[in-house]
Amino acid sequence: MTGECIVLADAPDALIKLCGISLLERLLRTLQRCGIKTALISSSTPEPIAAELARPSWARAELECEVHGRATGPVMLEQIVDVWPSRAERLLIVPADSVIDQRLLRTLASSDGSAVLVDSAVPARFNSLVASAQSTKYGKLCGPAFLGKDWARSRTGSLHDALRAGLADRTLVAADVAAEPLYYAPLNRKLKPYWFPAPSPDRTKLAKQVLLDSAQKGTLDFPATVHGPIETFLISYLCETRITPNQLTIFTNIVAWSGTILLAIGWLGWGLGLALIVGVLDGLDGKQARVKVETSKGGKLEHWFDAIFEVSWWIAIAYHFQQSGQLADAFRYLAWLLVAQAVDGILKSGVRFAAGRSIEELGTFERFLHFFSGRRNAFVWLLTIGFLLGAPTRAFVFMTWLAVATVILHLPRAIAVFLRFRKAGRPQP
Repeated sequence: MTGECIVLADAPDALIKLCGISLLERLLRTLQRCGIKTALISSSTPEPIAAELARPSWARAELECEVHGRATGPVMLEQIVDVWPSRAERLLIVPADSVIDQRLLRTLASSDGSAVLVDSAVPARFNSLVASAQSTKYGKLCGPAFLGKDWARSRTGSLHDALRAGLADRTLVAADVAAEPLYYAPLNRKLKPYWFPAPSPDRTKLAKQVLLDSAQKGTLDFPATVHGPIETFLISYLCETRITPNQLTIFTNIVAWSGTILLAIGWLGWGLGLALIVGVLDGLDGKQARVKVETSKGGKLEHWFDAIFEVSWWIAIAYHFQQSGQLADAFRYLAWLLVAQAVDGILKSGVRFAAGRSIEELGTFERFLHFFSGRRNAFVWLLTIGFLLGAPTRAFVFMTWLAVATVILHLPRAIAVFLRFRKAGRPQP
């Protein structure tokens, strides 16, 4: 992907706020995560656009922005050529008064020739959201285009008219949203890439729902089906605030380690109560990052923090049971539990590398197993039920064997994937 692009940003549409940030800010954050280094911003309202860019934003700090004024009215190709950097043969042209999935921008910018983004199969429930987008024989015109300098210089008139004409005479390729892969590996689910123009006030709720849904991971276990809607409800309010994903991560870890202390001293009820709360809190930072386009490389460390405090819970519980004499073999069960979780983690990582997706997505049996398998939230629920029934040690023993059973059931599929990978190479997700 080229390191530069041209952004078409005019107030007030580019400054409409959605999930706590303006459409312009959302686009710039998205462009940075697509590898863009410089955004040349063409605007007929440079003052309010420049004021928006002057706001501190760590989420786009690596993106250099240059504002170029232009005359009011429709965007003309000549105006785009005027700000076109001499060193670039092709550029991504993106309107800031729209929301575009970064997968679409990446695909468009990897086109062999000049192309324009269209959608030939807009889902029925989104028709009202994209009603203002122009129609072509290839589908709705989404807005972004990847143009060659020679093509842009050879045309005159407005950008929209030129794009429609280019599609008609086939000098532009129609990059169809409907042709994009539905499976999205980072979320372990099928998710059609989304796009929509700046929503009108009566469509803001629907636009927000699209973004909230796009942050939800798939293939959930049983506790996560309960946690998911709660997390989404909380994020619908948190995204309107300045609370960052890192702040949510820190808060979650404070609650989690407080639970460790309570479990170690034998306050099982309070400790498990905090562990149940962490089950919901733990999903907030990732969703906040995805909804507000605040993902970062450092955010991946959050998974390591999760693993550490999770292990601390099991150690704390085993320690309490051993010291109190409630379970003489508590540390032996703890060893089985930790080994089983470590082996399962290795199998899952290996399968994701070899198959390009998580083991839970490989078949109906794996999805069913994942729904009831031995995972942290399931363990917390089992321990809580055992505590309420007055049999926490039995619950601890049961969760240990559930972890072992999960590894045993995952092993055949993992071996099959590894053998297929060794024979044919890594398949595409």
